[in-house]
Amino acid sequence: MKSTEITKFLVSFSGQIEHVTFPSGIFDEYLYIQYEVVWGPDWEPITGLPSGTSQLSRPGINPERVVINMPIEMTFGSTNVYGWPRLVITVKARNFITGDTLRGYAVVLLPPTAGRRRVTSPLLRPKPATVLGEWVAWLTGRYPELNDPKMLADGKDNYMLRTQSSGTVMVSAAMVSKDLRKLGYDNEPPAYIKYS
Repeated sequence: MKSTEITKFLVSFSGQIEHVTFPSGIFDEYLYIQYEVVWGPDWEPITGLPSGTSQLSRPGINPERVVINMPIEMTFGSTNVYGWPRLVITVKARNFITGDTLRGYAVVLLPPTAGRRRVTSPLLRPKPATVLGEWVAWLTGRYPELNDPKMLADGKDNYMLRTQSSGTVMVSAAMVSKDLRKLGYDNEPPAYIKYS
């Protein structure tokens, strides 16, 4: 192997978690998010924060949307594309009666092609296992939470999980890569053909 041979590529992601939308309205005083970036075994983080927590945000004029604008920026090195980085987002509400309560989880695949992308991901909230649990959750406003939300990005143990949709999260992100094509991976966005 020559000393000038390329054995690793670099991928850089930058963007933001823009806003959270609940179609039935937001009845909490404040919302905030926590995020974690999950990656495969061959990936190595070079720069950036793999997790973070946003500020407390309130709904504005639109009672269904809370603007978060949480920045995300990470750079990775890897030898193959298996385990492409994913963003696991936890949305929580804070109020004076119940404290911090879960509003949902979302998983977003960071862009695999060069350029900027906007992705809307559904928010999923675990359902209680029993009717009594559902009644207590409705009464108290506290729903079951996962011990490790990163399990959602893996997908192996999710078949046992019962969830319900509770809203959406909008994420915009851009990806820039170095040496992906030299290692045989084509990550250019598809060319769109215009028919006249």
